[in-house]
Amino acid sequence: MPLQQDFFDTSWSMEHKDWAPVKLGFIGAGEMAEFAVLPALYITEFDLKAICDLDEKRAKLMADKFCGGNYYTDYQEMFEKEDLEAVIIQLQPGEARQRIAIQAMERGLDVFMPKPPTRTYAEAQQLAEVAQRTGRRLMVNFESRFSYAVRMAKKIMSRPEFGKLTQGSFSFCTGTYKDRISYRHGSPYKDTVHAYLLDFTPHHLDLARYLCGEVKQMALFHNEWEGESTNAVALQFASGAVGTLQLNSNRIWWRNYDHIELTGQGEYAVLESLWNIKHYTLGQNTFTENYRDERSVELTGDGFAMREFVASIRENRQPIANIADCAKTMELYQAIYDAVCEGRDGIILQK
Repeated sequence: MPLQQDFFDTSWSMEHKDWAPVKLGFIGAGEMAEFAVLPALYITEFDLKAICDLDEKRAKLMADKFCGGNYYTDYQEMFEKEDLEAVIIQLQPGEARQRIAIQAMERGLDVFMPKPPTRTYAEAQQLAEVAQRTGRRLMVNFESRFSYAVRMAKKIMSRPEFGKLTQGSFSFCTGTYKDRISYRHGSPYKDTVHAYLLDFTPHHLDLARYLCGEVKQMALFHNEWEGESTNAVALQFASGAVGTLQLNSNRIWWRNYDHIELTGQGEYAVLESLWNIKHYTLGQNTFTENYRDERSVELTGDGFAMREFVASIRENRQPIANIADCAKTMELYQAIYDAVCEGRDGIILQK
Protein backbone atom coordinates (compact mmCIF):
# COMPACT_ATOMS: atom_id res chain seq x y z
CA MET A 1 0.00 0.00 0.00
CA PRO A 2 1.58 3.33 -1.02
CA LEU A 3 2.12 6.24 1.31
CA GLN A 4 -0.23 9.17 1.04
CA GLN A 5 0.22 11.22 -2.10
CA ASP A 6 1.16 14.40 -0.24
CA PHE A 7 4.25 12.61 1.08
CA PHE A 8 5.48 12.37 -2.50
CA ASP A 9 4.52 15.90 -3.51
CA THR A 10 6.78 16.68 -6.47
CA SER A 11 6.70 20.44 -5.91
CA TRP A 12 9.28 19.96 -3.13
CA SER A 13 8.46 23.40 -1.72
CA MET A 14 9.33 25.06 -5.02
CA GLU A 15 5.81 25.77 -6.20
CA HIS A 16 5.18 28.65 -8.58
CA LYS A 17 4.77 31.90 -6.67
CA ASP A 18 3.74 35.38 -7.61
CA TRP A 19 7.26 36.42 -8.62
CA ALA A 20 8.21 38.69 -11.46
CA PRO A 21 10.03 36.48 -14.01
CA VAL A 22 13.81 36.66 -13.78
CA LYS A 23 15.25 38.39 -16.86
CA LEU A 24 17.67 35.86 -18.31
CA GLY A 25 20.45 35.70 -20.87
CA PHE A 26 21.64 32.33 -22.18
CA ILE A 27 25.17 31.57 -23.39
CA GLY A 28 25.86 28.36 -25.30
CA ALA A 29 23.52 26.90 -27.91
CA GLY A 30 24.92 23.37 -28.16
CA GLU A 31 23.19 20.00 -28.07
CA MET A 32 22.79 19.81 -24.29
CA ALA A 33 21.24 23.28 -24.22
CA GLU A 34 18.75 22.26 -26.90
CA PHE A 35 18.01 18.81 -25.48
CA ALA A 36 17.82 19.39 -21.72
CA VAL A 37 18.22 22.94 -20.48
CA LEU A 38 16.30 25.29 -22.76
CA PRO A 39 13.16 23.08 -22.82
CA ALA A 40 13.16 23.02 -19.00
CA LEU A 41 12.80 26.81 -18.94
CA TYR A 42 9.12 26.29 -19.67
CA ILE A 43 8.45 25.15 -16.08
CA THR A 44 10.44 28.03 -14.56
CA GLU A 45 9.84 31.69 -13.82
CA PHE A 46 12.35 33.01 -16.38
CA ASP A 47 11.93 35.66 -19.05
CA LEU A 48 14.49 34.55 -21.65
CA LYS A 49 15.71 37.74 -23.32
CA ALA A 50 18.38 36.44 -25.70
CA ILE A 51 20.63 33.52 -26.63
CA CYS A 52 24.33 33.89 -27.40
CA ASP A 53 26.71 31.53 -29.20
CA LEU A 54 29.85 31.98 -31.31
CA ASP A 55 28.14 29.87 -33.97
CA GLU A 56 25.67 32.37 -35.42
CA LYS A 57 23.62 29.67 -37.13
CA ARG A 58 23.12 27.79 -33.84
CA ALA A 59 22.42 31.00 -31.92
CA LYS A 60 19.73 32.04 -34.39
CA LEU A 61 18.21 28.56 -34.54
CA MET A 62 17.85 28.31 -30.75
CA ALA A 63 16.68 31.92 -30.44
CA ASP A 64 13.98 31.38 -33.06
CA LYS A 65 12.85 28.30 -31.16
CA PHE A 66 12.98 29.55 -27.57
CA CYS A 67 12.99 33.34 -27.28
CA GLY A 68 11.48 35.06 -30.29
CA GLY A 69 14.65 35.23 -32.37
CA ASN A 70 16.79 37.58 -30.27
CA TYR A 71 20.40 36.34 -30.48
CA TYR A 72 24.03 37.44 -30.20
CA THR A 73 27.44 36.06 -31.08
CA ASP A 74 29.22 38.26 -28.50
CA TYR A 75 28.20 37.79 -24.86
CA GLN A 76 29.63 41.16 -23.86
CA GLU A 77 27.35 42.85 -26.40
CA MET A 78 24.43 40.92 -24.91
CA PHE A 79 25.43 42.12 -21.43
CA GLU A 80 25.54 45.72 -22.65
CA LYS A 81 22.30 45.76 -24.65
CA GLU A 82 19.98 43.51 -22.66
CA ASP A 83 18.38 44.25 -19.29
CA LEU A 84 19.41 41.06 -17.48
CA GLU A 85 19.29 39.81 -13.91
CA ALA A 86 20.89 36.41 -14.46
CA VAL A 87 22.69 34.33 -17.05
CA ILE A 88 22.91 30.61 -17.79
CA ILE A 89 26.35 29.64 -19.12
CA GLN A 90 25.89 26.31 -20.91
CA LEU A 91 29.52 25.78 -21.96
CA GLN A 92 32.00 23.03 -21.18
CA PRO A 93 34.28 23.66 -18.19
CA GLY A 94 37.30 25.69 -19.16
CA GLU A 95 38.93 29.08 -19.34
CA ALA A 96 36.10 30.67 -21.33
CA ARG A 97 33.36 29.60 -18.91
CA GLN A 98 35.45 30.64 -15.92
CA ARG A 99 36.08 34.09 -17.42
CA ILE A 100 32.46 34.66 -18.43
CA ALA A 101 31.15 33.60 -15.02
CA ILE A 102 33.49 35.99 -13.24
CA GLN A 103 32.62 38.86 -15.58
CA ALA A 104 28.91 38.19 -15.16
CA MET A 105 29.09 38.26 -11.36
CA GLU A 106 31.20 41.41 -11.42
CA ARG A 107 28.47 43.02 -13.56
CA GLY A 108 25.91 42.17 -10.88
CA LEU A 109 24.40 39.11 -12.58
CA ASP A 110 23.56 35.83 -10.91
CA VAL A 111 24.93 32.75 -12.70
CA PHE A 112 23.70 29.22 -13.36
CA MET A 113 26.12 26.73 -14.95
CA PRO A 114 26.40 22.97 -15.61
CA LYS A 115 28.35 20.51 -13.56
CA PRO A 116 31.23 20.19 -13.07
CA PRO A 117 31.58 23.88 -12.27
CA THR A 118 35.27 23.94 -13.13
CA ARG A 119 38.18 21.78 -14.25
CA THR A 120 39.87 21.83 -10.84
CA TYR A 121 39.20 22.40 -7.16
CA ALA A 122 41.33 25.57 -7.28
CA GLU A 123 39.14 27.05 -10.02
CA ALA A 124 36.02 26.24 -8.00
CA GLN A 125 37.50 28.02 -5.01
CA GLN A 126 38.19 31.05 -7.21
CA LEU A 127 34.55 31.21 -8.33
CA ALA A 128 33.37 30.84 -4.73
CA GLU A 129 35.59 33.74 -3.70
CA VAL A 130 34.25 35.96 -6.51
CA ALA A 131 30.65 35.06 -5.61
CA GLN A 132 31.29 36.00 -1.99
CA ARG A 133 33.07 39.25 -2.90
CA THR A 134 30.39 40.40 -5.33
CA GLY A 135 27.45 39.14 -3.27
CA ARG A 136 26.09 37.24 -6.28
CA ARG A 137 24.67 33.73 -6.58
CA LEU A 138 26.42 31.10 -8.64
CA MET A 139 24.44 27.87 -8.76
CA VAL A 140 25.84 24.66 -10.22
CA ASN A 141 23.37 22.43 -12.04
CA PHE A 142 24.05 19.21 -10.17
CA GLU A 143 20.67 18.19 -11.50
CA SER A 144 20.73 14.76 -9.85
CA ARG A 145 20.04 16.48 -6.51
CA PHE A 146 16.70 17.59 -7.97
CA SER A 147 15.73 14.30 -9.61
CA TYR A 148 12.54 12.61 -8.52
CA ALA A 149 14.04 9.76 -6.50
CA VAL A 150 16.60 11.94 -4.71
CA ARG A 151 13.94 14.46 -3.68
CA MET A 152 11.82 11.63 -2.31
CA ALA A 153 14.83 10.09 -0.53
CA LYS A 154 15.45 13.37 1.30
CA LYS A 155 11.87 13.26 2.60
CA ILE A 156 12.19 9.63 3.66
CA MET A 157 15.45 10.29 5.50
CA SER A 158 13.82 13.15 7.44
CA ARG A 159 11.26 10.74 8.95
CA PRO A 160 11.84 9.88 12.63
CA GLU A 161 11.24 6.23 11.70
CA PHE A 162 14.24 6.26 9.35
CA GLY A 163 16.56 7.08 12.22
CA LYS A 164 20.16 8.10 11.72
CA LEU A 165 21.84 7.24 8.44
CA THR A 166 24.34 4.41 8.93
CA GLN A 167 25.46 3.67 5.38
CA GLY A 168 25.18 4.96 1.82
CA SER A 169 26.06 2.94 -1.27
CA PHE A 170 26.40 4.56 -4.71
CA SER A 171 26.96 2.93 -8.11
CA PHE A 172 27.47 5.13 -11.16
CA CYS A 173 28.81 3.12 -14.08
CA THR A 174 28.70 4.12 -17.75
CA GLY A 175 29.79 2.91 -21.15
CA THR A 176 33.14 3.64 -22.74
CA TYR A 177 34.30 7.22 -23.01
CA LYS A 178 36.31 6.53 -26.15
CA ASP A 179 33.18 7.04 -28.23
CA ARG A 180 31.82 9.93 -26.19
CA ILE A 181 34.61 12.49 -25.90
CA SER A 182 36.08 14.47 -28.76
CA TYR A 183 39.57 15.84 -28.26
CA ARG A 184 39.01 18.85 -30.48
CA HIS A 185 40.64 22.16 -29.72
CA GLY A 186 39.51 23.53 -26.39
CA SER A 187 38.45 20.22 -24.87
CA PRO A 188 38.97 20.21 -21.09
CA TYR A 189 39.80 16.49 -21.05
CA LYS A 190 43.29 15.05 -21.27
CA ASP A 191 42.26 11.44 -21.98
CA THR A 192 39.33 9.05 -21.48
CA VAL A 193 40.11 8.44 -17.80
CA HIS A 194 40.20 12.18 -17.11
CA ALA A 195 36.98 12.61 -19.11
CA TYR A 196 35.09 10.03 -17.08
CA LEU A 197 36.39 11.27 -13.74
CA LEU A 198 35.65 14.94 -14.45
CA ASP A 199 32.50 14.61 -16.54
CA PHE A 200 30.62 11.89 -14.66
CA THR A 201 31.99 11.00 -11.22
CA PRO A 202 31.17 14.44 -9.71
CA HIS A 203 27.48 13.49 -10.02
CA HIS A 204 27.72 10.79 -7.37
CA LEU A 205 30.44 12.45 -5.34
CA ASP A 206 27.98 15.31 -5.04
CA LEU A 207 25.05 13.02 -4.25
CA ALA A 208 27.09 11.30 -1.55
CA ARG A 209 27.70 14.68 0.12
CA TYR A 210 24.12 15.84 -0.42
CA LEU A 211 22.49 12.71 0.98
CA CYS A 212 25.04 11.58 3.57
CA GLY A 213 26.86 14.74 4.67
CA GLU A 214 30.44 15.95 4.50
CA VAL A 215 33.23 13.45 3.98
CA LYS A 216 35.77 12.99 6.78
CA GLN A 217 37.91 10.33 5.14
CA MET A 218 38.14 8.82 1.66
CA ALA A 219 40.05 5.85 0.30
CA LEU A 220 40.49 4.88 -3.36
CA PHE A 221 41.37 1.76 -5.29
CA HIS A 222 41.80 2.47 -9.00
CA ASN A 223 42.49 0.38 -12.09
CA GLU A 224 42.46 1.05 -15.82
CA TRP A 225 41.50 -1.29 -18.62
CA GLU A 226 42.41 -0.12 -22.12
CA GLY A 227 41.92 3.52 -21.28
CA GLU A 228 38.76 3.06 -19.22
CA SER A 229 38.48 3.92 -15.53
CA THR A 230 37.58 1.52 -12.71
CA ASN A 231 37.28 2.91 -9.19
CA ALA A 232 36.20 1.62 -5.79
CA VAL A 233 35.88 4.41 -3.21
CA ALA A 234 35.29 4.03 0.53
CA LEU A 235 33.93 6.97 2.54
CA GLN A 236 33.60 7.88 6.18
CA PHE A 237 31.23 10.78 6.77
CA ALA A 238 31.49 13.39 9.49
CA SER A 239 28.31 11.95 11.04
CA GLY A 240 30.00 8.58 11.53
CA ALA A 241 28.10 6.91 8.70
CA VAL A 242 30.12 5.01 6.11
CA GLY A 243 29.71 4.63 2.38
CA THR A 244 30.98 3.16 -0.86
CA LEU A 245 31.07 4.33 -4.46
CA GLN A 246 31.43 2.09 -7.48
CA LEU A 247 32.55 4.23 -10.41
CA ASN A 248 33.63 2.86 -13.77
CA SER A 249 33.24 3.29 -17.52
CA ASN A 250 33.12 -0.39 -18.51
CA ARG A 251 29.37 -0.85 -18.85
CA ILE A 252 26.85 -0.03 -21.59
CA TRP A 253 25.46 3.38 -22.50
CA TRP A 254 21.70 4.00 -22.36
CA ARG A 255 21.24 1.43 -19.61
CA ASN A 256 20.40 2.08 -15.97
CA TYR A 257 23.64 3.16 -14.35
CA ASP A 258 22.41 4.95 -11.20
CA HIS A 259 21.89 2.76 -8.14
CA ILE A 260 21.82 4.17 -4.60
CA GLU A 261 21.09 2.46 -1.27
CA LEU A 262 20.54 4.50 1.91
CA THR A 263 20.35 2.58 5.19
CA GLY A 264 18.95 4.10 8.34
CA GLN A 265 18.58 2.64 11.82
CA GLY A 266 14.97 1.66 11.18
CA GLU A 267 14.30 1.94 7.43
CA TYR A 268 16.14 2.02 4.13
CA ALA A 269 15.62 3.26 0.60
CA VAL A 270 16.81 2.04 -2.81
CA LEU A 271 16.97 4.43 -5.77
CA GLU A 272 17.14 3.19 -9.37
CA SER A 273 18.12 5.47 -12.25
CA LEU A 274 16.84 8.53 -10.34
CA TRP A 275 13.31 7.63 -11.50
CA ASN A 276 12.15 4.92 -9.11
CA ILE A 277 12.44 4.60 -5.35
CA LYS A 278 11.75 1.69 -3.03
CA HIS A 279 11.14 2.51 0.63
CA TYR A 280 11.47 -0.43 3.02
CA THR A 281 9.94 -0.18 6.50
CA LEU A 282 8.99 -2.45 9.40
CA GLY A 283 5.34 -1.85 8.57
CA GLN A 284 4.58 -1.29 4.92
CA ASN A 285 6.93 -1.00 1.98
CA THR A 286 6.46 1.60 -0.73
CA PHE A 287 7.50 1.33 -4.37
CA THR A 288 7.12 4.56 -6.29
CA GLU A 289 7.74 5.39 -9.94
CA ASN A 290 7.93 8.75 -11.60
CA TYR A 291 4.89 10.14 -13.38
CA ARG A 292 4.73 9.53 -17.10
CA ASP A 293 4.11 13.15 -18.09
CA GLU A 294 6.96 14.48 -15.94
CA ARG A 295 9.73 12.07 -16.79
CA SER A 296 11.89 14.34 -18.90
CA VAL A 297 12.31 17.10 -16.32
CA GLU A 298 12.16 14.66 -13.40
CA LEU A 299 14.87 12.36 -14.73
CA THR A 300 17.44 15.08 -15.26
CA GLY A 301 16.25 17.46 -12.57
CA ASP A 302 17.13 20.47 -14.76
CA GLY A 303 13.74 22.11 -14.44
CA PHE A 304 13.56 21.86 -10.66
CA ALA A 305 17.18 23.02 -10.38
CA MET A 306 16.34 26.17 -12.33
CA ARG A 307 13.21 26.73 -10.26
CA GLU A 308 15.44 26.65 -7.19
CA PHE A 309 17.73 29.21 -8.86
CA VAL A 310 14.77 31.54 -9.44
CA ALA A 311 13.55 31.02 -5.87
CA SER A 312 16.96 31.91 -4.45
CA ILE A 313 17.04 35.15 -6.45
CA ARG A 314 13.53 36.23 -5.49
CA GLU A 315 13.96 35.13 -1.85
CA ASN A 316 17.39 36.79 -1.64
CA ARG A 317 19.27 33.74 -0.40
CA GLN A 318 21.94 31.35 -1.61
CA PRO A 319 20.61 28.43 -3.68
CA ILE A 320 21.00 24.74 -3.07
CA ALA A 321 24.15 23.64 -4.95
CA ASN A 322 25.75 27.07 -4.70
CA ILE A 323 29.38 27.33 -5.72
CA ALA A 324 30.75 27.41 -2.16
CA ASP A 325 28.94 24.14 -1.48
CA CYS A 326 29.89 22.53 -4.79
CA ALA A 327 33.55 23.45 -4.40
CA LYS A 328 33.58 20.75 -1.70
CA THR A 329 32.45 18.22 -4.31
CA MET A 330 35.30 19.35 -6.55
CA GLU A 331 37.68 18.81 -3.62
CA LEU A 332 36.66 15.13 -3.60
CA TYR A 333 37.07 14.89 -7.38
CA GLN A 334 40.50 16.54 -7.17
CA ALA A 335 41.67 14.10 -4.50
CA ILE A 336 40.64 11.15 -6.69
CA TYR A 337 42.13 12.55 -9.90
CA ASP A 338 45.43 13.50 -8.25
CA ALA A 339 45.71 10.03 -6.73
CA VAL A 340 44.99 8.41 -10.10
CA CYS A 341 47.63 10.55 -11.82
CA GLU A 342 50.19 9.72 -9.13
CA GLY A 343 49.32 6.02 -9.01
CA ARG A 344 48.30 6.14 -5.34
CA ASP A 345 45.72 3.83 -3.78
CA GLY A 346 44.49 3.74 -0.19
CA ILE A 347 43.54 6.75 1.92
CA ILE A 348 43.66 9.89 -0.24
CA LEU A 349 41.70 12.38 1.88
CA GLN A 350 41.57 12.77 5.63
CA LYS A 351 40.18 15.67 7.66
